Amino acid sequence: MPFRFFFESLGKIFEFTFQILPVLGNNLNYLFMAIIAGLGIYWLREMLKHEKAGEK
Repeated sequence: MPFRFFFESLGKIFEFTFQILPVLGNNLNYLFMAIIAGLGIYWLREMLKHEKAGEK
């Protein structure tokens, strides 16, 4: 299998995945923001628990 075939196939896969992105719109961004915000809140709550227990 020559490298040219590999890179052409890889390029077609990238083109296909980028064609999906406009269909998703900003909904995917909102999902990622909600996940990150939720994990940030969880992390801060855990830090407060450790602070109350006297740990650093």
